[in-house]
Amino acid sequence: MAVVVDLTPVAVDLYGIRAGDGNAIPFYLHVGVDPVDLTGLTITSQARRSVTDSSALSATVELDPDPTTGKFVLSWDGEAVRELLAGKPSWSGVWDLQVGLDTLAAGRFTAAMDVTREG
Repeated sequence: MAVVVDLTPVAVDLYGIRAGDGNAIPFYLHVGVDPVDLTGLTITSQARRSVTDSSALSATVELDPDPTTGKFVLSWDGEAVRELLAGKPSWSGVWDLQVGLDTLAAGRFTAAMDVTREG
């Protein structure tokens, strides 16, 4: 009997990231019931038109003051989303989330222009 080890990231599609909004998404990483200790780990996330596109929209990451809780907030800056849209009503691509050297989540990413804005 063969043993199968699936290292495919969890499929998470992000829809409705809005220009001008905070776009904050809280994450809670656990193994079983135990929180993941994020001490010393680098957390990064980017969205691109395709996996091979050289242009990227990077998210900001805010760790919980106690990194042993496994909690962090991933945010997509609303003004950076507006620039990404470049005057178009919507944009779609792909994104992923890396913690340390591992890609934990990946999927589709869509952004839309907001209605209420300055000017």
